[in-house]
Amino acid sequence: MDLLANVAVENKRRVCLVWEDLTVVASSVNNSPKRELLKGLSGYAEPNRIMALIGPSGSGKSTVLAALAGILPTNVSMTGNVLLNGTTRSTGCRDISYVTQEDYFLGTLTVKETLTYAAHLRLPADMTKNEIDKVVTKILAEMGLQDSADSRLGNWHLRGISSGEKRRLSIGIEILTQPHVMFLDEPTSGLDSAAAFYVISSLSNIAHDGRIVICSIHQPSGEVFNLFDDLVLLAGGESVYFGEATMAVKFFADAGFPCPTRKNPPEHFLRCVNSEFDSVAALMQSKKVSVSHT
Repeated sequence: MDLLANVAVENKRRVCLVWEDLTVVASSVNNSPKRELLKGLSGYAEPNRIMALIGPSGSGKSTVLAALAGILPTNVSMTGNVLLNGTTRSTGCRDISYVTQEDYFLGTLTVKETLTYAAHLRLPADMTKNEIDKVVTKILAEMGLQDSADSRLGNWHLRGISSGEKRRLSIGIEILTQPHVMFLDEPTSGLDSAAAFYVISSLSNIAHDGRIVICSIHQPSGEVFNLFDDLVLLAGGESVYFGEATMAVKFFADAGFPCPTRKNPPEHFLRCVNSEFDSVAALMQSKKVSVSHT
């Protein structure tokens, strides 16, 4: 069996990510009091599903991703457990990848050159050039970048590919090593609605190929929201809702906050937690909503 086949078989190994009582505290600065960024979050994510982290600005979305990925800054402390297949997630784990909000590229390179360069750096040293070229071709197709493969990325003085294509290239680089878990910090930031839909649609396809995909996202459109399988709604560092995305509308209706007809559900959720957080949080405590996968 060649290296490509080994990677494909390994990627099908079932994984489960669990976080228990996750609390993150920022250290005091200049005698200021410590700040609790996350307050006892618990949940889990399974393969073949894409999860959205939604919440107002400052609710802890990026902190959750950093805590789960093991890349918290040194000025914060974390308690609780993050388990991958029942064992503590190790720092620098190859099973995990993280895509930041910013795209960092050399603008004079083409899409294919950038992906090929990254492949030579990240893939096993004993892979042949032909094997690497096959991987690059596969990812270009998977991310819908075939038509722009020979286009330069561009920079402030050189016209290049679109922001949506750059974001998909960033994702493509991270799936070179076939990670089992992918974290993405606001992958649709700065994109128009069409580009945002294309990016999340690509991530949904990646998830449904046997991976766990978790991304923070700020006020997605209804079309984009419908692509997510699971939802974590955050407010003030607390989890207001954890469950299937399709069940969130019923959850808020049961809390006395039905989503108006033709209203974008995520926008409605954010308005509720901003103005009626105590009421929604009280319901959350009395009626635990959990993900039910069939």
